[in-house]
Amino acid sequence: MILLIAEAFIGWVFGLRIEKSAGKKRLQSGLLAISVLIFLAILGGFKYTDFVFSNLNEAFGARLTVPSVALPLGISFYTFKLISYAADVYHDRVSAQKSFPVFLTYVICFHTILQGPIVRYTDMRKELDHRIMDRRTFSEGMYRFSLGLAKKTILADHMGTLANQLFPASRGIAAVSPASAILGSICFTLQMYLDFSAYSDMAIGLGRAVGFHYKENFNYPYIATSVKDFWRRWHISLSSFFRDYVYIPLGGNRRGFARQTFNLLAVWLLTGLWHGADWNFILWGLYYFVFIFLENLVARLRKGRAENSDDTSHAAPSIPARILGHLYTILVFNFGWVIFRFTDFKQLKTALSHFLNWSSGWQDVSILLTVKNNLFILILCVLVSTPLFSTLSHRAEIRMQEKRVSKNGFYAVRLAFAGICFVLAICALAGATYHPFLYNQF
Repeated sequence: MILLIAEAFIGWVFGLRIEKSAGKKRLQSGLLAISVLIFLAILGGFKYTDFVFSNLNEAFGARLTVPSVALPLGISFYTFKLISYAADVYHDRVSAQKSFPVFLTYVICFHTILQGPIVRYTDMRKELDHRIMDRRTFSEGMYRFSLGLAKKTILADHMGTLANQLFPASRGIAAVSPASAILGSICFTLQMYLDFSAYSDMAIGLGRAVGFHYKENFNYPYIATSVKDFWRRWHISLSSFFRDYVYIPLGGNRRGFARQTFNLLAVWLLTGLWHGADWNFILWGLYYFVFIFLENLVARLRKGRAENSDDTSHAAPSIPARILGHLYTILVFNFGWVIFRFTDFKQLKTALSHFLNWSSGWQDVSILLTVKNNLFILILCVLVSTPLFSTLSHRAEIRMQEKRVSKNGFYAVRLAFAGICFVLAICALAGATYHPFLYNQF
């Protein structure tokens, strides 16, 4: 708490100084640079000291004592909130907040501080001073919170149990069959989305209950038809942060293809590092960089071919092309989560070797029995990862409006459903071992 309040105070003071220095560009730039360096130095000290010391010892045979620094809760998220605030004041997108208690409310807001979304000051400034809180906003918020809690405790935690059983992130990975590893990776892929999006649902719901409108953090990423599309839908607040505060300031795609590629490399290196202080996260970031670079290259070649043939049409991809694109994207992100899962490279190598022998182990009775016993919840998890249920709910509401039917019945059904979800979630919490949110460690 002391660290959090101290960093908030530093951000507040620098915001005021940056605004006061308007017209003195060099001074403004210096103040912005100093504030960003302070925040990154604090983040780096807590998050990456162990990583740096361990690698120095391994690479050069040094005997540095690894300090085992504890990682403060939420430091990655509130650091980015403070950096975005300083940058927005510098670019005159927002006026500096004069009241420290109000600014502290923005920084310390507990709904989003642990796992996001990364809420910018520009999105909260009006509601920090004036927001509407009534029965409707409270009920809408708690409905969203209840669904998120159920998604976490009933679905995500169950997928986590299956993933640990079929695809353990430990030395036990050597003993599992390729079939078990592949099925376990699918369970982990489902757990990653259900767990993280559940937290976002809960944070957005709690914010809505007290009058804050946080932006959506997910848009059904597992229905994406390309890797670029996947990252437009996954952890949207992080992707947009790197786009607006790293990629575009570096030049974006305005300085040619080579510079655009360099800018993407910088973004994906930082994305990997932000997620964790281990080499597998850096590898994971570079892994996605390669696919996005290839997709950009293909799009560039197609554009050049179309210009040479004077074909100015931009027909939508055919259904077979969309299906193939979707299957390709599923393979990419499922394999990507395998890299993400293993911080130990020896275990990662063993896990990846299972995928090369994918055809063996499918006759294992225990695996077939596990799938059979969990088939219903597996199907439910897949369906929840699509817009099916939200589409059905939206259409039902529209149909009631068209027929001028009272909304009371519709909302009564929603209330009953939320109540059932909440009760089941509490039962799941009471009857299971502790399953922390996955992104707490990042």
